[in-house]
Amino acid sequence: AIQDAVSELESLAAGERAVERIVMFGRQAIPYLERFLLDYPPRTISIPRCRAVRALGELGAYRVLCKYFERYERPADSTVLFAEDAVRSTAAQELAHMHSEEVYCILLDAAKRRATSGLVRALGEFRHPESVPLLFELLEYDLGRADAMTELRKVPDAAQPYVILLLRGCTAIPINGSSASRRRRAALQLLSEFGISEREWPEIQTYLQDEDLDCIIAAAQLGFSVSPQADKAGIVEALIEASARMNWAQEMKTIELLDQHRA
Repeated sequence: AIQDAVSELESLAAGERAVERIVMFGRQAIPYLERFLLDYPPRTISIPRCRAVRALGELGAYRVLCKYFERYERPADSTVLFAEDAVRSTAAQELAHMHSEEVYCILLDAAKRRATSGLVRALGEFRHPESVPLLFELLEYDLGRADAMTELRKVPDAAQPYVILLLRGCTAIPINGSSASRRRRAALQLLSEFGISEREWPEIQTYLQDEDLDCIIAAAQLGFSVSPQADKAGIVEALIEASARMNWAQEMKTIELLDQHRA
């Protein structure tokens, strides 16, 4: 009966009900789910495997989910790879309910190998400073940037000093050049939320000449808040000089900043 229920995880119509049935069998269903998840190869459709992961989570089979991450091998087929990303995200979110150092280390290692939105959110549940460098690395990638920024906002005491080191070029994470512009832009935007001290301003001031317009705007926002009065004219000049290349949204943000800090 358990095997029949596990087989129904593949069903389009009965798959969700199969999860409920499997959970009702209790922990005796775990070996069947483990075999389904670990012994059968990933496929292009993730839903049945995600259902198995959810059932394992509801049954408290965290050891099986840890084993799933430990055995993970990146699929060569891109379609299978993206499907399995959904499974890994679901498994990470189930494991996040178990706040142990072992689980954290497994999730961190999995995210370093290949991050997914679910893995990033699961790591954020731990509020662990050790996650900060990885989260800043992910700022370069469109698919992970929003989740990484959300999780960094949850640990401002660790993220704020790290972003200063990042912008100084004191970390192993690339920050300069057009290839790292998205990470640099996101880092400055986060720093504009965290805030800086006046003594940190000279290092941020250099970004008023950045090739990325959003970086210029974020640096200006920080400068208006903490820079000495003598630097204010230079901030205005940098914004006006960059305005010829701005899009509509950037122009509106610049006008708002200039209005707020009109001499």
